[in-house]
Amino acid sequence: MKLDKNTYIIFLLKLVISAIIAVVVLYNIDADKTRSVIGNADLSFIIFAVALLPLNLYLQFLKWKYLVNKTAETAVPSRQIWISVFLGISFGFITPGRVGELGKLLVIRNVDKLKLLSMGIIEKIYDTFPVVIFGIISVSFLPHLIFTDSMFMRANLIIFSLIISAFTYFVAVHPGLFRMILNYLKNNIIKNNARFSRFCDGLHGFKKNNAKVLFLLSGSLFLVYTVQFVLLIMAFGDIDIFHAFTGVWAAILLKTFLPFSLGDIGIREGTAVYIFSLFNFPAEAAVSAAFSLFLINILLPSTVGLVLLPFVKFVNRLLNNK
Repeated sequence: MKLDKNTYIIFLLKLVISAIIAVVVLYNIDADKTRSVIGNADLSFIIFAVALLPLNLYLQFLKWKYLVNKTAETAVPSRQIWISVFLGISFGFITPGRVGELGKLLVIRNVDKLKLLSMGIIEKIYDTFPVVIFGIISVSFLPHLIFTDSMFMRANLIIFSLIISAFTYFVAVHPGLFRMILNYLKNNIIKNNARFSRFCDGLHGFKKNNAKVLFLLSGSLFLVYTVQFVLLIMAFGDIDIFHAFTGVWAAILLKTFLPFSLGDIGIREGTAVYIFSLFNFPAEAAVSAAFSLFLINILLPSTVGLVLLPFVKFVNRLLNNK
């Protein structure tokens, strides 16, 4: 696949943004304090966070397998889906908002790629639902914000966040809303387009029960990696578990809607520093925790994916020559 000039420009621009954000974050932390924080880290919390990685990956596998088999006419081998998951993490590593994870569908064979693409996009959308639900509620409990000084304003904020969360859940378990939007586009805006019609067909069999299963899997995955993040926060600094979860959920919410850098480099650490500074939590500890989460959940699986990539190309070449 050839990349045009605009693609290279966008890639370089995002690389520059990543570098600038990383430099700003590093500039605002003390190197000696960082070494002290790392040296005094609680290894037991770090070990528990690493131990949750297999569960994290398995939930990603289950979620993707569920969607692939909704699209495929015959069951796709589990080995192929595992390879797809690892490659998706690798592709997501170098793209903002991890949208490159959609590249994992290229590995799946004997499936209509446009229908599978619709499933891949739905998966990304459902991944944001628990982020919004937990994140918007956690914002209500952040300290040092101008609208949380008053108990009356805080109560209103909690009520508002619960309404937003309930609405988000309603949208998640009613996939007919997505089909209605796509049908409107197909019948009124993108007319007589066979490729778009095939894309829309991918959602025809996605019913309410399927939406509930996908929401459950996405929510379970969200809780696993936020527990990993909390464990790392508690490993590098002193904070109670309630504020650790509150900070993590709020930081992930903020990071999710700031997909400006490659692999969220700098954004992840910067949002963690900002949110946890509201709890007077050391910036060095927040950066160390966020970067450790990156090493565990993204860099390690990405390395596996890169190792698998040449073998995937070799197998695909053999299959294409048959």
